[in-house]
Amino acid sequence: MPRTALTLSDKVKLIELKETQKLSTKELITRFKCGKTQVYDAIKNKDKIMDEWLYEWFVSVRSKNLPISGPIIQTEAMKLAEKMNVKDFKASNGWLEKFKKWHDIVWKQVSGEANDVNQETVVEWKQKISRLIAGYESKDVYNADETGLFFRGIPTKSLVQKSESCSGGKKAKDRLTVLMCGSMAGEIRKPLVIGKSKKPRCFKNMDISSLPVIWKFNKKAWMTTEIMEQWLRYFNADMRSQNRNVLIFLDNAACHPKIELSNTKILMLPPNTTSITQPMDQGVIYTFKSYYRKFLLQSLLCKMDNCSSAHQLAKSISVLDAVNWIALACDNVKAECVQNCFHKAGFLSNEGTNTNGIDLPENALNDINEECVIANVDVEDFITFDSKLETHQTYDSAIFLEEEENEVENDDNDDSETNDEPKIKDFKTAISYLEELQRFSATISNTNLLELTTKAR
Repeated sequence: MPRTALTLSDKVKLIELKETQKLSTKELITRFKCGKTQVYDAIKNKDKIMDEWLYEWFVSVRSKNLPISGPIIQTEAMKLAEKMNVKDFKASNGWLEKFKKWHDIVWKQVSGEANDVNQETVVEWKQKISRLIAGYESKDVYNADETGLFFRGIPTKSLVQKSESCSGGKKAKDRLTVLMCGSMAGEIRKPLVIGKSKKPRCFKNMDISSLPVIWKFNKKAWMTTEIMEQWLRYFNADMRSQNRNVLIFLDNAACHPKIELSNTKILMLPPNTTSITQPMDQGVIYTFKSYYRKFLLQSLLCKMDNCSSAHQLAKSISVLDAVNWIALACDNVKAECVQNCFHKAGFLSNEGTNTNGIDLPENALNDINEECVIANVDVEDFITFDSKLETHQTYDSAIFLEEEENEVENDDNDDSETNDEPKIKDFKTAISYLEELQRFSATISNTNLLELTTKAR
């Protein structure tokens, strides 16, 4: 049985089960699919694990611009200590001061609105950017950010409410997390996509490394510290192979590790300002999603006659479809769009640059708008309805620990896709189908399709 590296949340849950349900080491090994040493280390270091979890919870809460005080931290610490059965723990003022000092925490006044941005902080940051990027070419300054994607999201109001966070449940099966990374010069790197299955049924007989994206997975289809660190090391290895030293700006999400790399310097954007200071949020992700919805709609239009309901239509979209459209959508985001978004976030001078940041061809928007009118859905809502999706664990202890327990118990559940085996199983058959498609495109005078099929042959 392959062993799984325990995440921080796994360790917290393991300790809780050990202390409250008195599970044996063997039972814990089976439940968490880990080694004996991992179980022993978690139990031995539960004070350290508790501290790490509290700090990640603190960072997550602050990243949402929610006010947090010493008594709130102390209350959370007591709740966690009780769950983990940390004996003789007292969340005293002395403990709080040590916690603050160890993690370099200072109290600052927080705006009452979660979406408010401190303009003074933004101004100070934009003045600081030029010093931070001094000495780096524009091609060596990057930003990476996650976005949640309902990959089967069809233009119907009943599919999901715009403000729904989708922290779990059935809709999690229809979501992906996409990490987009771009440079100040306009490059968009191969996207990282996180699903909930190691190898969905539609990937059967496929080499995962041949996908046009980097594929990762976990039970929630969320970004984790482990996945982000793997990606950063992969990114750094690429920079090292090119003999480049680069900067990459990340927001201060709890899943973003602050690690030392040989050729990549990681800098964190100011907390609670990313709606203004993060280049990917200035239009890159919006443009990417616009193209994705365009490709989704084009596919749905071809399938509508063969589907009896919106549910059946949505289920006809596979993860493989989504992966291909994600890659294609990224390829369609122009370098000028990315450059403009960096400028809008304060990374470039104001001379001769359009700060609009959005570069969406009219035909793509028209395709989306036409279908949205039919479905009585606003085009803006259709493009952005999943913009509030959580992309990483928020560390709400009560909900979090309960969900983790359910996830472990249901770990063997398979992906819910109902895709048939591919009909094309050899190269000869593929060529035959391609010839038929080429003749069909000529019959209907579709020059674009004819050109594509001709190139494919």
